[in-house]
Amino acid sequence: MENNTNDVYKAKRFFEIDFLKGFATIFMIIFHFFYLMYLMDIVKFEIKQGLLHLIAKISHTIFIFMVGVNSAISYNKFREKNKKLYKEDYTSFRNQYIGKVARRALFLLLAGFTMSILSYLGFGNLFVKFGIFHFIGVALLLAIPIVHNKFVALATTLFIAIIYVLSNAPRIKAFFSSQCQNVPLICFVSGVYNIKFSSLDHFSIVPYFALVTFGIFIGHLLYTHKDRKFLNKKEEEKFDDYEKDNLVNNIGLLGKNSFIIYFFHFVL
Repeated sequence: MENNTNDVYKAKRFFEIDFLKGFATIFMIIFHFFYLMYLMDIVKFEIKQGLLHLIAKISHTIFIFMVGVNSAISYNKFREKNKKLYKEDYTSFRNQYIGKVARRALFLLLAGFTMSILSYLGFGNLFVKFGIFHFIGVALLLAIPIVHNKFVALATTLFIAIIYVLSNAPRIKAFFSSQCQNVPLICFVSGVYNIKFSSLDHFSIVPYFALVTFGIFIGHLLYTHKDRKFLNKKEEEKFDDYEKDNLVNNIGLLGKNSFIIYFFHFVL
């Protein structure tokens, strides 16, 4: 009797990914603690440079990069789980995958809009207009055409990097400064030029989508749907032993719940 792939398939969670996200979560909480005291005129800490600025950069870089890594692993898991459909009816497979990603993106966008409303009530015109949740929701949708191929993802990374460098050239900046007068929100979201908006939290498509696409490349390079490509079987068994360490496990737990922590800690 032929096995049903959906019945026998079991996804694997890679603890090191949760650990890195947990590490980023800790840095995020530390930064936001001082950032909110700065915004509320309690204590004017230096947040635009120095240690706090570095902590913020490390945190959001890890988070956004891991969106790409997880997207690659998630795609591989979905393809393995539905490999019969993938081989026999790719269009249906593709539509199901798009639906899966779209639902997740919609959830993140709703979280983003909720954060926009709450931040408006608390900080007025500084409210979050296109923050981390808005960005990740849009990035997941933009990544759909490239998530299946690590080389396309890498090429997209290089393309965005070129756009970012060119958009900071004096003549190009002057051009966008003029053109963006008519579509300031599009320019703000895309990242090519910002002429009028201030925000508590802003992650534009350029350059941050390059972190997502590079994460997709690394995700495919280092992982399958259930194995680490950079380790053999014996090495992987030893590597998995680290998960039993209490510190690693507790930080990984923060990583598993990073969305909930990210959303509620800021409000609290």
